[in-house]
Amino acid sequence: MTNNNKLTRPPIVAFMGHIDHGKTTLLDKIRSTNIWKKEAGGITQHIGAYQAKVTEKNGQIKLITFIDTPGHAAFINMRACGAKATDMVVLVVSAVEGIMPQTKECLDHIKKCDLPFIVAMNKIDLENAAPDKVKGQLVELGFTPEEYGGQTAVIPVSAKTGEGIDKLLEMILLNAEVLELTADPKGDFEAAIIESRLDKNRGPVASLIINNGTLKIGDIIYSEDILCKVKALIDCNGQQLKEAGPSTPVEVLGFEKVPAVSSLVTSNKTESVNDKQTKVLLESTEENPKLKVILKADVKGTLEALENSFNEDVIVISSGIGAVTDNDIFLAEAAKAQIFAFNVSTPKHIAEIAKTSKVRIFESRIIYEIIEDIQNQVLHLLEPTIDETVLGEGLIKAEFKIDKVRISGVQCTKGEINKGDLIHLKRDDKIIKDTKVEGIHQGKNIVEKLKVGADCGMTFKPYIDFKVGDVIIAYKN
Repeated sequence: MTNNNKLTRPPIVAFMGHIDHGKTTLLDKIRSTNIWKKEAGGITQHIGAYQAKVTEKNGQIKLITFIDTPGHAAFINMRACGAKATDMVVLVVSAVEGIMPQTKECLDHIKKCDLPFIVAMNKIDLENAAPDKVKGQLVELGFTPEEYGGQTAVIPVSAKTGEGIDKLLEMILLNAEVLELTADPKGDFEAAIIESRLDKNRGPVASLIINNGTLKIGDIIYSEDILCKVKALIDCNGQQLKEAGPSTPVEVLGFEKVPAVSSLVTSNKTESVNDKQTKVLLESTEENPKLKVILKADVKGTLEALENSFNEDVIVISSGIGAVTDNDIFLAEAAKAQIFAFNVSTPKHIAEIAKTSKVRIFESRIIYEIIEDIQNQVLHLLEPTIDETVLGEGLIKAEFKIDKVRISGVQCTKGEINKGDLIHLKRDDKIIKDTKVEGIHQGKNIVEKLKVGADCGMTFKPYIDFKVGDVIIAYKN
């Protein structure tokens, strides 16, 4: 025990690593062999973190809190968020594949945040494991293993057989002793949200890691400006708790809305960062066009990963957890926005409203499909002709009427223009209207095409209000 009512607390450890390097399997192995025994009726559930007990050689039992942060590259922002509540990182690297792009991203973040870390070199049991190769790659990146005279602990492990896991846990506790981690159970409450979602039966649900203070049933807490009167505290075994102290992972019920992943939870209300940015985000002009989108997703973390994937050319006018609603459709119609839904379905009656309102809904269970679709649309917004092939160009040199129909006198200046071609009408270097070539007349003859240097009388459908001096561009997609 230290001064100021502070007590030594369990270390909070985030697992990071390249996808398929065994991060989740390793966490599951640790959990299955070191988790606290469940009480009768307890249900193990995923709340983004859990506490494991470790029996040291002297018989003393210590706790470690593990956070399972997302491993996919698209969730790099969530991975960063997870580290805000992290004392140290276990970086899982396959002894077969070695350092991969996401591994480097993790190392960059670890270095940026100055976080202590241990390398768990997984899959050491496989015949094609190459531990020396992995250590050499770490040296090249500036992280020299301890056995080579450096500061980086590299522990060979196998999530399959359990080999090396005891050594890994021992190294985590050794690092925790050096860090001298403390917290005040009676102090000001502070926690970080590592997962959040909307449960159809229980409402907004958030998983917290408590950094300081103690959380009790009935307490009033805030995530930015979102109020929560704590209705229930549930641990990773599904057990109801009356209170939870520092370093404890706990699922909390009682939030008015789904809070943001990585947001700080305290006893005091703070202003939402998003509220300050809303007016800026809504600005869009002809000179500075932006794509307006409404995002829906199954969990808050995915929603934030999507939002963080876009640049300033995309305006997220609304986002939320759960299926697309009629309010989303009405907002999209009014704002001329599109709806993108990740891993949530759209009810049939809502889809019918969207069809009637001419609101596009793009659904996908693959996050990159949504990102790619939005990025392609942004490209077309900024450069509308990016995927087009120009067939020919012409200059409108005259205007005359026959039977009250306006005819443009066109000279073909490039390529050729055919009857039925798609046409851009360009004025002052800006495309102002799109149409098609309805007819081409040369004298009394009706022709199918106009070649370079030739003149004709040309009509368009649908009608466009052309002027002498306008340029027409024939194209195909």
